[in-house]
Amino acid sequence: MTCCLTRLALGLAVALSLSGCGDAPLAADADAGDAPPFDRSDLSDAAVSAPDAEVEDASVSSDTAGALPDTLPVVDLAEVSPDSDATPPSTAPLGGDRPAAVYLPPGYEPATPRPLIFLLHGFSATGQLQDGYLGFHDAATAAGFIAVVPEGTRNPAGVQFWNADPAWCCNHFGSDVDDVAYLLSLVDEAKARFAVEPDRVYLLGHSNGGFMSYRMACEHADVFAGIVSIAGSTVQDPADCQPSAPLTVLQVHGTLDAVIAYLGVPSQYPGARTVVDRWVAHDGCDPEPLVSRGHDYDGLVLGDETTRYVWDGCDGGALVGLWSMRGSGHVPIFRAAFLPAVFDFLRSH
Repeated sequence: MTCCLTRLALGLAVALSLSGCGDAPLAADADAGDAPPFDRSDLSDAAVSAPDAEVEDASVSSDTAGALPDTLPVVDLAEVSPDSDATPPSTAPLGGDRPAAVYLPPGYEPATPRPLIFLLHGFSATGQLQDGYLGFHDAATAAGFIAVVPEGTRNPAGVQFWNADPAWCCNHFGSDVDDVAYLLSLVDEAKARFAVEPDRVYLLGHSNGGFMSYRMACEHADVFAGIVSIAGSTVQDPADCQPSAPLTVLQVHGTLDAVIAYLGVPSQYPGARTVVDRWVAHDGCDPEPLVSRGHDYDGLVLGDETTRYVWDGCDGGALVGLWSMRGSGHVPIFRAAFLPAVFDFLRSH
């Protein structure tokens, strides 16, 4: 019971800090093992509506969404007790003065390389809070990944962030922090210390962390095999993103997101479909997506709210995906089936 209550507190802290909407992500469901893995046979290319049709009558207008993150309430992170039952890091952290927790998968052996994945927290959250909200490192290590949970830096207002998009998100005080160099150094250090599959290094980011994931993909596609952005976006000007290699990309976005709008906000950031269309072009994918309906990933929304669009036939065997969550907000209550499906998507390319 203590563990579950603590997970509730961590999820509430993330919800309040990122969206101010009071959506409290709960502990993961117990039926994670019942979730089918990502399988191309689960997809259909039958005639379906385009992804934007998901939001015709279930979206937040770009005129009212997209409030700047620094206008949102900030949680006093010191008041949120860490989960005393949480799995401790498996080994000494990476990063020196900016430590990043490391979790090794069960049965890890130095002779057997494993995929590596980083979790990038949202604006005003922390890695610890984001990890607790998603149940990230437990799910990642169970799937065979080495999981790393780094931390952003605090701005003069005491709010933790990633310097993801200099034009908008979320360096509001003009910090010169180089988070790109920091994350690249963590990749190098992880490869030096652990048995890492060099072609399977990934990023998963939420909100501001999603923006940061896209920045790394745009600037260092030679380092990362794929990224996942949950409720994030990318630079407004496509000329500012010229990746050097094909990259697997998954955009997960709720149509009722009132913080980072599903349809985007002109002059600030593009909508989810626009982001995905750019990567379909970058990766040379087939223009028509395969579609899989009937997925229930958000415990806040009744029914099977998620439709998965996947573009395959991409250069280098990459995949591009859009998981459109009809009726979901900025901080969904992710069911336990969600992360295993994400990890399977990443491993399927």
